[in-house]
Amino acid sequence: MITPVFKLDSRERWRPQPVETAERLATIGGAAVDLAALPPGGGRMDFPPDMVDPADTPVVGYHRVVEAAFLHWHQFWLWYLYNPWSIAGVGRHEGDWEFVQIGCVDAAGEEPVLLTASQHQTGEKREYWRCEQLDGGRPVIYVARGSHANYFTAGARGEDEADGRGRTLSAIAWRDFGSWATWPGRWGNSTGAGKSPQSPGAQTERWSHPEIYHARSR
Repeated sequence: MITPVFKLDSRERWRPQPVETAERLATIGGAAVDLAALPPGGGRMDFPPDMVDPADTPVVGYHRVVEAAFLHWHQFWLWYLYNPWSIAGVGRHEGDWEFVQIGCVDAAGEEPVLLTASQHQTGEKREYWRCEQLDGGRPVIYVARGSHANYFTAGARGEDEADGRGRTLSAIAWRDFGSWATWPGRWGNSTGAGKSPQSPGAQTERWSHPEIYHARSR
């Protein structure tokens, strides 16, 4: 299976975390988070205001495959504890789910055709053969500082900076999703314009119709 390589910005302070980190740091309604017994009606995870990125956790991501539009869409989701990116003070939020998907001809993920990279409320798409950077046949993704938006090339885009000179994540431990993937709550306590994200399984077409998400991306 072909997996993406992620290059962080040189000033990035947060890295992908295993979801179990929420059990270690967060609460829901004052009680410690238990991923096996999340409130069925939803809720919000709440992280401490003085939180820092734990240095003793492995770099973990989550993988799934969806068959749609004659392709097998391999989705690679990453979860960050905090998104400090903002415009005029708006946009910071606890929790951050981002992903890259690779549309492949085969279920094993060895014949890539299309790629989609999440960016804020939208995404960017590209044919596999148009990727400017490949690492042993693996697409290189540049992660914007703070926002963790994913780009196919390094550089600045508006308020996003993705210089690619930080840590290279090429050996991510890709795990299966658990029941928490469709929990109807939010992975953080931030509200308003920069509200914390929903679970991947609650993110409508990103989860259920990857082919539509790709088609609607830039």
